[in-house]
Amino acid sequence: MVVRAFVLATGSSGNAVLVEAAGVRVLVDAGVGPRQAEERLAALGERLLPRGVDAIVATHEHGDHFGHAEKLARALEAPLYLHPGIAAPRVRRKCHVREFVPGASFRVGGLEVSTAVVPHDAPQVAIRIASDDHALGIATDIGHVTHELVDLLGACDAAIVEANHCSELLAFGPYPPRVQARIAGHLGHLSNAQCAELASRLVGSRIGKLWLGHLSRTNNTPERALTTVRAAARRIAVEVLPHGESAALEIRRVRAYQLALGF
Repeated sequence: MVVRAFVLATGSSGNAVLVEAAGVRVLVDAGVGPRQAEERLAALGERLLPRGVDAIVATHEHGDHFGHAEKLARALEAPLYLHPGIAAPRVRRKCHVREFVPGASFRVGGLEVSTAVVPHDAPQVAIRIASDDHALGIATDIGHVTHELVDLLGACDAAIVEANHCSELLAFGPYPPRVQARIAGHLGHLSNAQCAELASRLVGSRIGKLWLGHLSRTNNTPERALTTVRAAARRIAVEVLPHGESAALEIRRVRAYQLALGF
């Protein structure tokens, strides 16, 4: 069964991805409110309500990923899956919270949700959502590439991954040195070159498609991200998800070597 993903937002202004398969809907992150989520999903030809979602899974507590968690959980009457690194005392009091262990897996209906701890300046996980036949990875807000991240994404058919900034544009851009250091640091965000490193380590794995997300509007361009990552992603297709735009994605099983055939 095909897995579909609806990117409702990606970037510093908000992050939310609705994954649908096997009659189950999982919303990863809550960086947009209910009205905006409904409008953006409707623009992609689907409806958020009255169907709603079966789970909201939070990766970490930063506002652009978690800021609307309470509103969404209450509006959709959906359980909110949190790990112990997400304190959020008000949300935990007001919402139906289910705890998951970072690095472990759990099920939401017919879907398996697997997680891997990744380095960031807030406790953070990357996520793999799998039906019986297909799997999508979602990995943003990552300070550097780890073996655990490569293993998680290598078991996916496709993934949304972070290519946050161009190191050159960041270094000569308008951000103050303290903010530049945070973004480029070991617990910050992946640069185009680091995302290219990740792509190169995924060559030969199950994965056949990468969508580049969480691009900075100030310190990156889609063209720079695409050029840098494609050069390292041999036999893996690469596309960009522009900052702030929604998109409908379809995840299919495509072996990496098939993408190299010259049809």
